[in-house]
Amino acid sequence: MSVNYFTPVSGLLGGSLIGLSAATLLIFNGDILGASGLMSSFVVAPKKTLTDPSQHWKLAFVAAFSLTTRMLIGRDELSDESQGYYFGLPMVSPLGFIAGGFLVGFGTKLGNGCTTGHGICGLARRSTRSLAAVLSFMAAGVLSATACSPTCPFYPYFRESLETIAGHKPTVSNKAIGTAIAALASALTLPGLLRRTPKNLDAKESDEIIQVNNKRKVIPAIVSGAIFSLGLKISGMTVSSKINGFLNVKGIKNGSWDPTLACVMGGGLIVSFVSYQWVKGFNIVKNDKALECPLSQKSSGGNFNIPTNSVIDSKLLIGEVMFGLGWGIAGLCPGPAMFLACAGNQNVLFGWLPSFFIGSLLAETIKLL
Repeated sequence: MSVNYFTPVSGLLGGSLIGLSAATLLIFNGDILGASGLMSSFVVAPKKTLTDPSQHWKLAFVAAFSLTTRMLIGRDELSDESQGYYFGLPMVSPLGFIAGGFLVGFGTKLGNGCTTGHGICGLARRSTRSLAAVLSFMAAGVLSATACSPTCPFYPYFRESLETIAGHKPTVSNKAIGTAIAALASALTLPGLLRRTPKNLDAKESDEIIQVNNKRKVIPAIVSGAIFSLGLKISGMTVSSKINGFLNVKGIKNGSWDPTLACVMGGGLIVSFVSYQWVKGFNIVKNDKALECPLSQKSSGGNFNIPTNSVIDSKLLIGEVMFGLGWGIAGLCPGPAMFLACAGNQNVLFGWLPSFFIGSLLAETIKLL
């Protein structure tokens, strides 16, 4: 292990912020932070996501996330050196981003989750299904990243040399696309924020209570989205070479292994676990004040939308293995990819992201058969 790569303090801090983002959604809104599900919803069920008031919190989350990302990105943030390429680690090629995005999109939709949904949220509530998912995608990710070495026949297609990408930097137009994503998400969120909240509700007025609860989800989602972006930035998980540095276990022998990802996952898992101790039915620590209703919701209409499926089936395992393979190839899972798309990274905008959406749509079609 080399101290040049390992950043435990920023990893723990960033991971804890990611866990806090998940905890905010859980405690206040009763929702789960699943980056893959949130992203795929915009192509798998776009009409529902954009028009259903119960989904407006997703727009608010994306708006806050993207605006925060734009504020965190410096002028040279996406240069080759800032992405960690100067370490001399293997770099992902354009084809690698395309292949990785497709596998991640297909796998996360088929397996219903990724590092946030299953890893940070699922393990925190002691889900055996999520444990099986995490073990599957971790094993596949390690296999994929480790096997993709100079002796692998796919190496020339999925990796590039330092000489090939030397001097490449995102253009102004790429950054403008990231800004446009932030502006569009913010514009779509405004109607929900400006809609008048009914006053003096009677408990029987269920429709109006639902309207109130939907609107009350917006502010916590904004806070959660901003924290999530900050956590990804601080943790370093937006640098694909750091992910590859963890998953490629050959680095243990040559001194390039980077265990920062373990610190990120550990920090996020601890904070998320603590938040579940405040949710009745999911707490293992006795807590007389455990919540039956999320804090931002009216008790007569608010519920915790926590998955209870415990089935470990072929779709889960195959999906998570495919996600792991794509994760190992491109060094990106959905959360960091969202960050880089909003930042204007051309490989994500024009390679990883379109492939992710195609993979998600294909998996959704297969699930419906």
